[in-house]
Amino acid sequence: MGIRIITDSICDVPNEYADRYGIRVMPLTVNFEDTSYIDGVDLTLEEFLKKLDTSEVLPTTSQVPPVDFLEAYKEEISLGNKVISIHASSQLSGTYSSAVIAKNQMPGADIHVIDTMGISLGAGLLGIKAARLAEEGMEAEEIVKQIEVSKQRMKYLLILDTLKYLQKGGRISLSASMLGSILSIKPILTVVNGKLEMLEKSRGMKKAISTVINKIKDNGWSLDGKVVGINHIVNLESREMLEEQLKKEFNIKEFIKGEAGSVIATHAGPGAIAVHFEM
Repeated sequence: MGIRIITDSICDVPNEYADRYGIRVMPLTVNFEDTSYIDGVDLTLEEFLKKLDTSEVLPTTSQVPPVDFLEAYKEEISLGNKVISIHASSQLSGTYSSAVIAKNQMPGADIHVIDTMGISLGAGLLGIKAARLAEEGMEAEEIVKQIEVSKQRMKYLLILDTLKYLQKGGRISLSASMLGSILSIKPILTVVNGKLEMLEKSRGMKKAISTVINKIKDNGWSLDGKVVGINHIVNLESREMLEEQLKKEFNIKEFIKGEAGSVIATHAGPGAIAVHFEM
């Protein structure tokens, strides 16, 4: 009998952490025209990106259906576990709603569902934190209280390497995308109230990384003694560059590193990097 953390594939919990803490990851589905793939199961990220590059339109993504959550919850409860189900922003995915629907079909069961109002590894850090608190022996109700506070403090800074996929998704014009490519424009995004917002634009990845570091410092956010998540989409070189710059500026307690999955890659495209941390 224990506490089982369940999350979804948008939260990009690295496999080694999911394995270490027994975090159960519920995969979304990515749809290319008439073919559907289970995120992280049916296609590797590299295979997915090849299909993404040649597709005329962006694939769609399907939330985890309530029946899948219901099956998972029933299994965990039957094993005597309490469940804390931690999911990507309800403003960006219907997966949180699916989890709530499943929970409501099990009245009286010890199931807690949390909307992180975040995405990618930032949301994943909350799942890892919950698992660590459970490992320390904290009760489920207290873990939920702590995660609800932590989610309000989580910061997200994402650098896109290309404007191509914002254009494919209809967020910018083709001419703006082409001009951005010529000028090597790197959009810097953040998450506000559960939604992605443009923060700034920089020319070149090195400049974008410097801009992110300056944003952290200008806001008075010290990362000293913090757990920091950094992840990327087939751009290990830039992720390592970001890590080195963060190490120069701050005495960071721990880096949690990973690669984003297909759902995030659908909209961010290859080359994106991100840093996530709680203040």
